[in-house]
Amino acid sequence: MSEDLTQARRTLYLWALGLNVVAWSGYLVLTKVMGIDFESIRQARLAG
Repeated sequence: MSEDLTQARRTLYLWALGLNVVAWSGYLVLTKVMGIDFESIRQARLAG
């Protein structure tokens, strides 16, 4: 039982780390490579 819990926890940590890397990579691609600025988009939406 303890080995199953350890394996499940390790799998969960790896998934969380992987999703975090994917999310940050996507954010950096959008902001640095494609030049999308989310703050200016938010300001434009607030201005109407």
